[in-house]
Amino acid sequence: MKPPRLLLCALLAAGLSACGASPATRYHTLAAPSGPAAGGGAERLVEVLPVALPGRADRAALVLSRADGSLEVRDADRWAGPLAEELRAVIDAALWRAARAADVYAAPLPGSALPQYRLAARIDRFDAVPGGSATVEASWTLRRLPKGASAACRAAFSAPLAGDSADAAAAALAAASRRLADAMADSLIRLESGEPPCAGVR
Repeated sequence: MKPPRLLLCALLAAGLSACGASPATRYHTLAAPSGPAAGGGAERLVEVLPVALPGRADRAALVLSRADGSLEVRDADRWAGPLAEELRAVIDAALWRAARAADVYAAPLPGSALPQYRLAARIDRFDAVPGGSATVEASWTLRRLPKGASAACRAAFSAPLAGDSADAAAAALAAASRRLADAMADSLIRLESGEPPCAGVR
């Protein structure tokens, strides 16, 4: 006896649905695990301009670089926010932690307060190579406002990436990004104290 046509249609639809099912999207962030926030007001005001990114890294999905030069886009693994904003949040956190400096680029300033510094960063490399390392390389300019001294620095930081998982790649990229942000914060402290701003950058 042949099964009813309606039953065949239902079975076919179920099979197609199972074949087309995609893995659940997972989100990653470059930010460090949140701890107790430091209270008090800012001691310095910095205008942190939007971070510039290379085209291949400027996407929502996590991108892995293979040893043969090919790229693997992990569509099911995405950054929690636009990557440029993730990186800027890491920079803002480093500035606050190291120098009690607040980013006022998009925030209203009380009264006549004006930013004392302007920081512009460009990410030149944002790579994660499974079995190798994650590398974040950037150049940035830091200028004392309104017409003070400026400096141009460049640095690259890497973190080991032994595994092939998206979690391992995101964690390694986050570690390298935080070291880079710390170098930017250190350059601000050096500029303010009259030292060569890029002297501590490696």
